Amino acid sequence: MPLFTVIILVVLIANFLPKNKPIDIGRSISAPTIVIVGKSKDMGIFKRPNLMNSTYLFGKSHKKVEKTIHEDSGKIVLKDIKKSMLMEFSPSGDKAFYRTYIYISPSDTISFEVNNKKILFTGKNAVKNNLYTLLTNNTRDYSKEHYQNDIYRYKKTIQSIYDEKQEFATKYYRKHGISGDFTKVFNDFLKFEYYFNLINPKNVKAASTELYFSQSDVLKNLIQKESVEKETIFDISDYLDNIQISDFIASRTALNHGHYFKNCLNDFIRHYFETSDYPLYSKEKLEAEKTYIDNHLDGDLKDYAIGRMIWDYYNEGFAYNEENRKYMLHLIDNFSKTVTDKASYIDKMEAIKEDILRYDFGLSESALYAKMVNHLGDTITLQDIFDRSTKRIKVVDFWASWCPPCIKQIKENKPFKDRLSVENNVEWIYLSIDIDKEKWLAKQEQLSETLHFRNSYLLLKGNKSPLANALQVQQIPRYVIFGRNGNILMNSAPSPSNTKVFERMIDDMQPQTFIQ
Repeated sequence: MPLFTVIILVVLIANFLPKNKPIDIGRSISAPTIVIVGKSKDMGIFKRPNLMNSTYLFGKSHKKVEKTIHEDSGKIVLKDIKKSMLMEFSPSGDKAFYRTYIYISPSDTISFEVNNKKILFTGKNAVKNNLYTLLTNNTRDYSKEHYQNDIYRYKKTIQSIYDEKQEFATKYYRKHGISGDFTKVFNDFLKFEYYFNLINPKNVKAASTELYFSQSDVLKNLIQKESVEKETIFDISDYLDNIQISDFIASRTALNHGHYFKNCLNDFIRHYFETSDYPLYSKEKLEAEKTYIDNHLDGDLKDYAIGRMIWDYYNEGFAYNEENRKYMLHLIDNFSKTVTDKASYIDKMEAIKEDILRYDFGLSESALYAKMVNHLGDTITLQDIFDRSTKRIKVVDFWASWCPPCIKQIKENKPFKDRLSVENNVEWIYLSIDIDKEKWLAKQEQLSETLHFRNSYLLLKGNKSPLANALQVQQIPRYVIFGRNGNILMNSAPSPSNTKVFERMIDDMQPQTFIQ
């Protein structure tokens, strides 16, 4: 084609293009991506990068991830990142487990190297992204401190850790000239990490390290126990630094920057802001919490608080009877209609609905006949256990030798469980998902006061067995309650450690379960 003709065509095309709207040749049709490139001899980092997205309802690994792996390097591409966020980066390597936080914005490129099992960031924003690692290396760890029968002593310790972390971060900002949004995001992260440890005292020791974990809803129990033993009046407002709901509202952007703010919000509503005396996880308490949320929160903060409330009550066995099931299903339907622009919220609500609708259903044959063994080597199935008695409620406890909360609850709840066995005709079945049989046997021996050949079994294939798959056992401890005919009364029951809630639920199950 002659050059003159080409020029004429270009001019004609330009004249037909919209005026004042220049073509953006760099813009992609899809949302911006974030590219993370790294060098490491531990290639598990790139196979299992585990980048947590806190904009999802409960925070989980970012969905749209592409990975390219070379001999000693890799590239991770995150798609559909629409806003800046502080994102947990906790890859599960082949040689170690890593954990840090990175501050990312749409279209960022982030670089890192791994040395001595530590992730070191380089290039643009390296100063911001290295802060968390430097902070943890130079300040004390909350997880190494624990409650020792004195709640104010515990508070004094973790408050001093918080002050230490704040001071380090402030000096770091000044040294490197950091200001603006990042400092607010990181300060909020530190503040709500502190509040999380306040309202969830660490009281469970890890099995093989000097770290400690928290149990949910434990604060009031510890307070009551201390108040009786020491004959003192406890001021919970003073303990919680007189925090107000307005403090959460002022920091609402923290909803997208890590899990501490999100884990704190409903705990504070349930145990501090909402002051009714209704039993925990009762219908009346749920209605009171919802009213409080409706009256004090709006927008994305309200959406999260309602969604989290539904999830918490579901996990604590709220839908154990027909009336509560109908109420929760209605609540989920209404919430799903009003929540704005949160596909992950809708997905979670649908999963809860699907599980609730399975209550009173039976297991598949493959699940009922999944094989397990006792410590004597005898093989048995869940159907065999059901056939032993058709007049007892059966509580199945999924656990493992490496799970400290599981072991703590097996040890500490024996008197309560023994009483329910007698008074409510409850049978307790312990199914370990351990892969290492020898570790299970060793822990079985340590717990022999509770576990024996009639109630404790190793589930072959662990959480990949047909039984675990059918019940969707992904986290432990996990409790499933079966009726006298082997039907599922509750697929995700509350922990027996919450004795009042658990006993109330078992009592209400009795009429429909033991009619002669």
